Amino acid sequence: MTYPIILRKKVLKALEQGMSVRTAAKLYDISPTTIINWKKDISIKPIVRTPRKISNDALKQDITDYPDAYYYERAARLSCSKSGIEAAMKRLGYTRKKKS
Repeated sequence: MTYPIILRKKVLKALEQGMSVRTAAKLYDISPTTIINWKKDISIKPIVRTPRKISNDALKQDITDYPDAYYYERAARLSCSKSGIEAAMKRLGYTRKKKS
């Protein structure tokens, strides 16, 4: 969770006035480790997400070419894991095969 800079400054000001880290943590419902990290660096760091390994276009093409394929077969063709295929298909709105 990203805490606003105003809250960070408020907590650090309370520490400067003599409040202990544990007391501040309980009062503001924040982890003591988080407060200690704020003492070192108060800036908000951006959350960097790695790009997805499975291309949406490649997966859609694979689904079109092989509609009855199992997850492990798709994973082998797209060189990724079975669980990665499951997550990518869920992300695109595809459900697993159903028996008719």
